[in-house]
Amino acid sequence: MNQEPLSGPEAKMGTSAFENTLFVLDKVPTQDNIDAFAMQGNLNPEPFDDVAWAMPGYLSDDYNIFLIFAPNVLDRWTITCAQVEIVNGNEITHMSNVVPTGTGLNAIASISKSGAIELLAYFKTLAANGLGHFDENLWKQV
Repeated sequence: MNQEPLSGPEAKMGTSAFENTLFVLDKVPTQDNIDAFAMQGNLNPEPFDDVAWAMPGYLSDDYNIFLIFAPNVLDRWTITCAQVEIVNGNEITHMSNVVPTGTGLNAIASISKSGAIELLAYFKTLAANGLGHFDENLWKQV
């Protein structure tokens, strides 16, 4: 029985080659279409400021990643990752600079492989719905 070799982001997640991979949005999130970007059907990105959106990507007792939807890489809309510190259950006290999507997924994979796979499934759903795609080369242009 011949098996197809793994291809796409799941084959590379956890490798240094995946670190600079970005998820580039093909549709800009707006108040009118933000429901299309929901995770698990009920977790919607929330306004971060006048332009950007943010949504928890991975939460645990000691490590938290938020997804940042913004035109922040060469004016292209991407989903990047930022580590956040949360106190009292819901108060964000610190947010790191954003890193490429691949860096965030690799960081999660080092802590929770299943958490990273769930988040990867979210990105693959966005791609299947025509909302975005993985790009391995855009970060090199920065």
